[in-house]
Amino acid sequence: MGNLLIIAGLAGKRYYYARIVSDFTINFKKKIVEQFLYGTKIDKDEVLSDLENDVKQLENNYLEPALIIVSSLGFTAVSISYALATNFSLGLVFICFYSIPALCSGIGSKKLDKLSQEQSISNQEYLAQTTTIINGERVIKNYQAEIFFFSRFLSVLTNRIDKFIYYEKQRTINNLLINSIDAFCSVVPLIIGGFMTYNNYLKGSVFVGIYLVSHNISYQFNELSYFINTYKSSKQLRDNYSFLLTEKVEKKNHSTHSSLFPIRISDVSLKLGDKIIFKNFSLDISEGDKIAVIGPSGCGKSTLLNMIYGHVLPDSGEITCQGESMTEKKLSHAMTYILQESFVFEGMSIEDNIALGKAIDDDRLVNILNRVGLSFLKGHLLSAQNLSGGEKQRIEIARSLYHESQLILADEVKSNLDKTNAQQISNLLLQLPQTLIEVIHHYDEDTLARYDKVVDLSS
Repeated sequence: MGNLLIIAGLAGKRYYYARIVSDFTINFKKKIVEQFLYGTKIDKDEVLSDLENDVKQLENNYLEPALIIVSSLGFTAVSISYALATNFSLGLVFICFYSIPALCSGIGSKKLDKLSQEQSISNQEYLAQTTTIINGERVIKNYQAEIFFFSRFLSVLTNRIDKFIYYEKQRTINNLLINSIDAFCSVVPLIIGGFMTYNNYLKGSVFVGIYLVSHNISYQFNELSYFINTYKSSKQLRDNYSFLLTEKVEKKNHSTHSSLFPIRISDVSLKLGDKIIFKNFSLDISEGDKIAVIGPSGCGKSTLLNMIYGHVLPDSGEITCQGESMTEKKLSHAMTYILQESFVFEGMSIEDNIALGKAIDDDRLVNILNRVGLSFLKGHLLSAQNLSGGEKQRIEIARSLYHESQLILADEVKSNLDKTNAQQISNLLLQLPQTLIEVIHHYDEDTLARYDKVVDLSS
């Protein structure tokens, strides 16, 4: 019966441990993704590593040690009570000496903390480089760069493994030192107890009883030393994510129903590195304007769009909407930014790709799909590899229509399209009711004549 109770207790302990780990993983990953989507403190280049590497590292070096420390303290408290009740003096000797290793658990913790941070960075580098190689596979094979990129992969993989080994090596050294202290502290109480028994200060049975229970105390203290050291090593990682616990992300809708216009760019100056991009630049944008932005590569065409979008802040001057400054988040909800390679969400229907969580109005969607020439995709699940560049651009334009964006920023969206598709996209953009600011690279006088304003950044 006793064995059955022990087995049931261990099974229950394992089950509840798994539940606690699962709850921690779900809640922590949820907070990371919430901060990534709604906040600004999780970078898109690091979010995957945060989710898969750092959360696992926190499970191993923070959550597991914390749970074991709590359970060990419970067992230790019971054992200490028994030892003191049996013979206070000898029990106190055993407890004092067996507690010394736990008090020394901080040995090497700072170095271990530093190695833990380096391990986290190496995990991020490994994941980033691997993702880059996977995404660039076509270019790598096309230019026969397999050897170069394979060596880069091996470099980050080796560095990741090395950091793991360095961490485990330091943890082993720390534990070796603590275990050496523990070995010494385990012998001294035995000598004292033996002396007391030999001189009849203590019964042999009492000594054996205290020794056995103190042996359990020693085991618990060893476990505490090991896991306290491991717990401390996660401090840097815990500090990195402490803002997730203290800061609440704002989830409310920032849809801007009032008009953005006029948008006024007043005496804006911007310097990137040693290069002056804008100096006292001004531009007025009225509702319904169709504006072309031209100029040589590197003159600041895309930077201008990013400033209007709120993603890049000028060094001086201001950008206002109806005379007021607006945050990037509010601006982004009132604009559509179309890039050369528009994004398509795999495995989602054309309707969901356009509505993006907004209530679907079938009639309105059908009208928009007809307008942008994508009616043949109605009801289909999308795959980026099965769509042409022009079709992806049309999906982005459809999104802007469905979400009633007031301003469309288009950054060289026709540069990768054939002449027919480029002309169709150009006609579609210029026929939209929204204000349009488009960066164009290939143009002639007839093309520019179709726009209300032309901003030439050549000078």
